[in-house]
Amino acid sequence: MLIVSLSVPAFAVEGVAERRARKAAEAQKYPQQATEALQQNNPDRAIELFTKAIESKTFTDQNLGELYFGRGTAHRMKKDCTAALADFDKATETLNDGDLYFSRAACYLDLKEEDKALADIDTAVKKDPDAVMYRGARCIILFNRKDFAGALPDCERALAGAPEDKNVLMAASQAAEQTGNKARAGELYRKLLAVDPGNPTATEGLKRTGG
Repeated sequence: MLIVSLSVPAFAVEGVAERRARKAAEAQKYPQQATEALQQNNPDRAIELFTKAIESKTFTDQNLGELYFGRGTAHRMKKDCTAALADFDKATETLNDGDLYFSRAACYLDLKEEDKALADIDTAVKKDPDAVMYRGARCIILFNRKDFAGALPDCERALAGAPEDKNVLMAASQAAEQTGNKARAGELYRKLLAVDPGNPTATEGLKRTGG
């Protein structure tokens, strides 16, 4: 009887170095995929991908900060500020970015921790004094704390870049009135009415300021 031998193909065995390189290459795709998930309003997928990237241990400290910031943003999209703050705090260890402090401030505001929010907004403004978003946020926070004199410069800086921002106009017009500048208050109340016809704050303000 003729015995026929069976030829078995040899399987390549992946070495440790090759596997590490393959995993690192895969990990490099996670941040972009996670960012795309955020843009698609899919925070759960984003969290999964940011976590994979973080746990891959293939990123530098700077990039790690961005990954924690991204995952924190995803948690905030889910209104989980406790988890978001943990990631934002971790991101501040290696990332020096105004948007990071602005985002952490927004979470503090959600949690009614106004002092911490204001401290982070102050930091964001220092990092980018021309950022309209930061100035507008600090304008409103200070206005709500009845620090009208402190709020007004930020309100004015914010309006220079976003002249039709309704919330900033409301804060700026009332802050100007409270600090005794009725002429500026009247001007701002008129601008508020132009943006929001019939706005009661503007209507009553114009009566008080003679505008």
